[in-house]
Amino acid sequence: MRVSMLVRSCTALTAVVLLAACADTATAPPPTRARPRLSEQQFEQWLLDNGGVSRDGRGKKNKTDSLWSQDFVIDPTQAQSLKAGDHRVYFPANSICDPATSGYGEDTWDAPCSPLQQPITIHATWSSKLGHAFIDFQPALRFVPTSDPSQFVTLTMKDYYDLDQSYHYPIFWQRPSDGVWVDESVSDPSLFASSDYSGNRVTRRVKHFSGYLVGAGEVCDAWGGGDCAPIMSFAGYLVGF
Repeated sequence: MRVSMLVRSCTALTAVVLLAACADTATAPPPTRARPRLSEQQFEQWLLDNGGVSRDGRGKKNKTDSLWSQDFVIDPTQAQSLKAGDHRVYFPANSICDPATSGYGEDTWDAPCSPLQQPITIHATWSSKLGHAFIDFQPALRFVPTSDPSQFVTLTMKDYYDLDQSYHYPIFWQRPSDGVWVDESVSDPSLFASSDYSGNRVTRRVKHFSGYLVGAGEVCDAWGGGDCAPIMSFAGYLVGF
């Protein structure tokens, strides 16, 4: 009888220990994947692959590694359109400033200029950057200032992600001096972008040429809110005004 009682006691004690161990296993939080110690460039790529600092968004690797380019000859005295892949620029007649005399820079966008009268060759390069549509134009040009919307030079870009109707999608300009992506509509409402959600396109007025990028709407993009807002140290990631 004493042996039987001892066996039952040991069996009960073992069950209690096993239950406690199982409870500890069930409630233990999953290990957090630590941010690796990487160089700035390596961490930027890691960020793109893993969906942001909080790791709760989809990765932002480029949708395509292909790069396309084309030269276009534009007669600035006529209304014309430039079509680069799925992207389009519309130039009203006499809307291009003469680059020989107009100057170029943020303090010149609204300065008067003489319209260009001779044909000009524009080189366009387009691809994907940070997972979204990107296009660059050369040479650096600016366009004749006007308050007449019918005379605006407009850029339409088709993005690689399906547009979400709950988001606004700006078109950022990449400032050549420091590589910062600038939302110009913050200081100039005429540069506010409109979205064609069914066509996956974003359109806005442009006052000058260089590089442009469709701004993303996901929560964990570097230019969005939440955990990604503090990301400011990566070339091409910081959004300025």
